Amino acid sequence: MNIAAPLGAAAARSAMRRKARTASLATARTRAGQRGVVLFTALILLVILTLVGVMLTRMQTVEEQISENDQDHQLAIQAAEAALRFAEVGLFNGTYTAFAGNNGGMYTWESGLPDAYTQYVLGTSPASMVLSYGGPALPVASTPVFLIENMPAAAIQGSSLAMQQYGAPTPPVSIFRITAYSYGGDQSSTAELQEIDWQQ
Repeated sequence: MNIAAPLGAAAARSAMRRKARTASLATARTRAGQRGVVLFTALILLVILTLVGVMLTRMQTVEEQISENDQDHQLAIQAAEAALRFAEVGLFNGTYTAFAGNNGGMYTWESGLPDAYTQYVLGTSPASMVLSYGGPALPVASTPVFLIENMPAAAIQGSSLAMQQYGAPTPPVSIFRITAYSYGGDQSSTAELQEIDWQQ
């Protein structure tokens, strides 16, 4: 009887089992390694998505602040415009006539001297330098103010510049420079508007 044949077959089976076990362990290790890579990739994607979400939220906040600031600035411009209209009506009605005193918001322009509007700074200059808006209430941080400068008289546009223009029967045209200042919804926004108003 040949004993070597069964031993050879047993050895072959044993070798096959070892190979199968080794292949199974290698496969298990590979799968475990792949699971680690998938977890790492998922965490990286989660971090990226979180950063994108945070950035979008911050951009939304910045856009809201820009919108609020623009609204405050528009309020300041509209309030200063209302002050200009209020001053025009006062000039037309004869409310503002005391320009000789050069104070209290009514000034006479003189060559060589600084313009009155350049001397006033909203929020820091004394209130006695300007006139206050007295029209309907406005949704701004404080009441708009304005000053009026009586400028040199001039001829009406398109008419003769002859000397009789300044005597009877045609009086000269009175010219006023009105400068209005206003805050917006809060004191972080300001507006300064100016116009030339002429009255005959």
